[in-house]
Amino acid sequence: MRLFNFKFTYITFFLSILISCEKVETVADSFPLSEIDFSFLQASNKLHISTKALKGYQGSSIDSIMVLWQGTSISNTADTIRLLDDGTFGDLIAKDELFSRKITNSSIYLKNVIPSSAKDSVFLSILGQYENKELVLSATFILGNIRPKLGSIFVPDTVIRPSPNQDPNITNTVKFSITANVSDPNGLDDIKRVFFRSYHVGLDSMMYDGNPILLYDDGTGSDGSGDIKKGDGTFTRTISMTENATIGTYHWSFESQDISNAYSDTIKKVLLVK
Repeated sequence: MRLFNFKFTYITFFLSILISCEKVETVADSFPLSEIDFSFLQASNKLHISTKALKGYQGSSIDSIMVLWQGTSISNTADTIRLLDDGTFGDLIAKDELFSRKITNSSIYLKNVIPSSAKDSVFLSILGQYENKELVLSATFILGNIRPKLGSIFVPDTVIRPSPNQDPNITNTVKFSITANVSDPNGLDDIKRVFFRSYHVGLDSMMYDGNPILLYDDGTGSDGSGDIKKGDGTFTRTISMTENATIGTYHWSFESQDISNAYSDTIKKVLLVK
């Protein structure tokens, strides 16, 4: 009986050791690259790219973090740009393991520039170099809304104010048209409004209380806005200037706005009223 008890105790002890050994697992290092982020800062025409990167991986220390930027086509040969974690060039906080870079969207700095007509996706990869290891994490981002763009704008250089009419019941008026060509990568239906504001230099004041003066792409012709063809991206307004208009130099600042409330760049034109 004693021999049986000894053998049972020994077997139980052996099995407990074996089971406990089977439960021991090697903890693998987490993949060190994560949280890729991309922003297209349209107002400044810059790209901002960032990623989280651990300082070490499988016993190797980090050497560098690069972005392989392919722009709007995955078949493009990538621009290779170093991301930083030193608080410079768009990186906000040094040594926080968030590597970033702000890059101007220009052919001076990039082969794969985002064109003004782009509206779909952009492609990039993060290349992490850890001593003798190279790790890659790829990502695709939807550009989403792209702000509208003003093209050519026509405003006459000079307009002659009409002379007063001898009949006090009649006001002389001169009419002229102004036009602005507008495009939007998301389609002309995305354009909410096109307008200008009028500033009188001599009076140092905004005209019409600074309110925007709208242009139209409605094709209503001479009986309406003066626009000839509806939906062609040329926005028009017929301006009626009376004999009571204030002479002097005007600065007209043109803008367009889309449905997402993104604005184009501002274009200024100068009009002299004599």
